[in-house]
Amino acid sequence: MKTYFVIYNGFWNTTPPDPVRRLEAALLRAGARVCVLKNTECTVTLAPIVSVDPVRAGDVVLFWDKDTRLARALESAGVSVYNSAAAVALCDDKSETHRVLAEHGIPMPKTLLAPMTYVEVAEPIEPFLTAAERELGFPLVVKECFGSLGEQVYLAKTREQLHTLAYGMRHRPFLLQEFIREAAGEDKRLYVVGDRVVAAMKRVNPSDFRANIAHGGEALAYTPTPEEEALAVRCCRLLGLRFGGVDLLCGGLVCEVNSNAQMAGITACTGVDVAEKIVEEVLRLEERRN
Repeated sequence: MKTYFVIYNGFWNTTPPDPVRRLEAALLRAGARVCVLKNTECTVTLAPIVSVDPVRAGDVVLFWDKDTRLARALESAGVSVYNSAAAVALCDDKSETHRVLAEHGIPMPKTLLAPMTYVEVAEPIEPFLTAAERELGFPLVVKECFGSLGEQVYLAKTREQLHTLAYGMRHRPFLLQEFIREAAGEDKRLYVVGDRVVAAMKRVNPSDFRANIAHGGEALAYTPTPEEEALAVRCCRLLGLRFGGVDLLCGGLVCEVNSNAQMAGITACTGVDVAEKIVEEVLRLEERRN
């Protein structure tokens, strides 16, 4: 009998976070053999063959982490991984998310990619900052390419603030993005599982330009339009996600796509058990694969 592992990041979490507990409970209700595991509890051997102890070939992993090296090793060892390592990598790096979606004409705010730097951000990026000021104006949004829960997203209202933020990045990759004034403190999250939107909410935050619940946003149940649903499903398909959260701004602009979107807020305000929907999809895919 195969084991269904739920793997999460052991560096950031000393105990399983809320989504992992929800997935574990849903798997147990489905009658699966379940093991919850930190990524730090996995031993990856790359030679003479690829193996990941204690996971075995034929097992299944619900990967609630961004340790893509581990995810790739699991796949090489014959383990089914949801979401795939490639999909998690595309969503983890916001520059890659935007690149893939832009290639396929997905509507998004105008976005500029900062040039690669090493250790200190100094004079070489001055032309980029000047161009950004001309192209985007102020205020503009500064986003680190790697981040979650809105923690690495900033608003620069002046040239001085932009320079302070850019130089403060040091060697960390980042994006600059036009500020959509009409969307300040508000967005819609559509949770996609398989080929459909299973739940949606509107997040409203009157005290912050970020709508994230972690920054004080309020979650309200929302009924998306058919166009919004189709857009969210298409984004997940393009990125290779079997499940994920798609954040939309007003006017049908895609803000972000998350491979490990939180579940508590959207489940609470809609009554939809998102973890159960994810488990149903994974079990369906495994049955078809077998």
